[in-house]
Amino acid sequence: MSKILKEAIIKPKPIENFAREKVLYIPLDSPSRFLQKTLKKNALKEKNTGIGFLYLFKKKVVLYQSLGAPAAVLLLERLIVSGAKEIILLGFCGSLHPKFKMLNVISISKAFSEEGTSRHYHPRKRIFFPSPTLKEYVEGVLHASMLPFLTGSLVSTDAPYRETRSWLEQKQKKRIDVVDMEASAVFALAQFYGIQAAALMAISDELWSGVWKHGFHSPELERKLNKYFIPFIESN
Repeated sequence: MSKILKEAIIKPKPIENFAREKVLYIPLDSPSRFLQKTLKKNALKEKNTGIGFLYLFKKKVVLYQSLGAPAAVLLLERLIVSGAKEIILLGFCGSLHPKFKMLNVISISKAFSEEGTSRHYHPRKRIFFPSPTLKEYVEGVLHASMLPFLTGSLVSTDAPYRETRSWLEQKQKKRIDVVDMEASAVFALAQFYGIQAAALMAISDELWSGVWKHGFHSPELERKLNKYFIPFIESN
């Protein structure tokens, strides 16, 4: 990592007192901030960075509400130089395929980059993968609790309002299943630094029909978050 950092004119600085090898990254929450309530209740320490919150736990740190690839990478870079060696992304995504229904949970097997961040780490790559070992761990947690989930591919975009019908058709032809704003950049960053990353997503909205439908205010959403995401927050 030291050789990589020598190339940078502006170098990421460690975040004092937030050094942990394990990172949970939660870009977004339910409207009631259900996840944040659990974080505040259980965290040893909290820090507002201005572009996201950090919550310190005994064996991990949680990056919360840092939306979009550029903001995510700004803070994840600093957590990596603080000692982070694995990143689990717990996020929301939109369905691009009728197989993937509202509030299904999906483990990401492949991420296509349409965000502008990952190309600064891998100029010629547009497809990134999770770390097999960490992906297996995430899925193992779900299997152990007998929680059903799907696996599928994802595209990350910087511009949700440019998810047009022609854009949707292109993604469906490529058999891309869901869309978010961060996962490909997280995978790219992890690969660049030689650390692990994986992503587990709750489907919060559907675009596959060409009409946007969302479930952010569904009571079932928080029940899903409680079953699927909270165990990762509360576990060692």
